[in-house]
Amino acid sequence: MSSLELSDLHEADVPQNVALARSVGWKDVESEWRVLHRAGHVRGVRHEGQVVAQGVLGDYGNCASLAKMVVAAAYQGRGLGGRMLDGFLKLAEARHLPVGLCATEQGRPLYASRGFQVSGEIAVLFGEVRAGAPVPATVVTLADAERAVELDARLSGCDRSRVLRARFAEANARLELKTEPGFALALDHGDHTLVGPIVAESEAGARALLLGVARAARGKLRVDVPLSQQGFRSWLVEQGLAEMGHRVEMAWGAQSMPWQAPARFVLASQAWG
Repeated sequence: MSSLELSDLHEADVPQNVALARSVGWKDVESEWRVLHRAGHVRGVRHEGQVVAQGVLGDYGNCASLAKMVVAAAYQGRGLGGRMLDGFLKLAEARHLPVGLCATEQGRPLYASRGFQVSGEIAVLFGEVRAGAPVPATVVTLADAERAVELDARLSGCDRSRVLRARFAEANARLELKTEPGFALALDHGDHTLVGPIVAESEAGARALLLGVARAARGKLRVDVPLSQQGFRSWLVEQGLAEMGHRVEMAWGAQSMPWQAPARFVLASQAWG
């Protein structure tokens, strides 16, 4: 096991991060991993220079997110996932931070074994918005990353400035509302656009932002929506998107996470809550 030690990973490792994620069927892209490195603490395991396990602890100031925990198929069953998880939880415990995540069915037993509890559930929707839906005049271009940070601070219960700045730099759609606090970002994933976050005071505002993203990005969208936003989910289906499945959200050190706020209509991503 001496050759399979945990160490920090860096932005130069992005191509390997993407390759490892894709080896287990995830559709990760380099822009997504650049955000992860800039806004979180990426650790992993190398063997003969190759990254064979990885994960990310995201920093939200008063809480943390855990994401992208994956071990290459040939290295599974050696306890690497548990060692990575315990290392991240030790870092969070030292700062007295609760930790949240979205769990796959495969990963859920490991998280539960460390005391994570289900705190919510999300629906994954995918598809193309039907043509002809007008974008309300209330939707305008988001001027800069600091405007997103300012708006998010009003509506979110944690400091998401690092991830918002990193996501803004990579985004292919950046929008806000003129009539109420609210904004949307989206990231190009090649064959589709990953929408998120969408944060707004009202469902009407969230709908307007989603239509704006659809016009700016064009093509297929992936949208991760809390199940609690029932009206918004139903409206997305009416617009032409289909529900592809559900994922549970889990929390460690708290019953729920600050970012699970009423104004969250679309997750930043499953990595960021």
